[in-house]
Amino acid sequence: MWFPVLCVLLSLALVENSQLKIHIPTSNYEGHYPRLRLDQRFPSLNEFTICSWIKPHSIQREFFTFFSYATLRYDNEFAVCLSNKDGNVKVGVNIAKSYIEMQCPNTEWTVGEWYHLCVSWFNANGHLQVYTNGYRCHNNTNNNTIARGAFIPKGGVFIVGQDQDALDGGYDADQAWFGDIADINMWDEVLTERQIKEAGKCEGKRKKGNVISGLISSMTAFDIYISETELCQP
Repeated sequence: MWFPVLCVLLSLALVENSQLKIHIPTSNYEGHYPRLRLDQRFPSLNEFTICSWIKPHSIQREFFTFFSYATLRYDNEFAVCLSNKDGNVKVGVNIAKSYIEMQCPNTEWTVGEWYHLCVSWFNANGHLQVYTNGYRCHNNTNNNTIARGAFIPKGGVFIVGQDQDALDGGYDADQAWFGDIADINMWDEVLTERQIKEAGKCEGKRKKGNVISGLISSMTAFDIYISETELCQP
């Protein structure tokens, strides 16, 4: 059963449940940009890991952005998307205005299927790691570094479902996510490969994020839907 949520503060502390998902419908250029906005203060980061379950309802456009973080400095401090160019779907990552795309050879992207996605980054060497369903993705040039020496400043706006070209604004319907998202967690450190694989197992040790902690983090919802999911049910 779907529960529509329109421009209200979610009482997410009441729904700490990995069996819930958010559905983000299609966007349009008439001011309809469904999204979740993190309301708690976002910290400064020199490293991070973010993981989530995602289910695309379309993969036909060039970009589908599911996370974006903007500040007054850059509108692309941090963003993650699916990129489909000529039918070759990759995971695109933007950090401090630097962009890289990662190929996931063990993943066959299909509409209506769940995927567990994790992205980690360490600023000292710019090392970027992307995992889908526990398998590591790679760049075609074997250069998995981005934004070496950079940092992500605090105090910006974190959005689920849209790409920001301004603080909580400048949205582009052709770059918006269309589909489902569940169990979003973000940490202020790089998780080990074992921890990342465990996070994607329904029976695994599901470590909660200390920056974003699933659906218990305070968020404001705009034109999205919440429902139960059978993602991790036997």
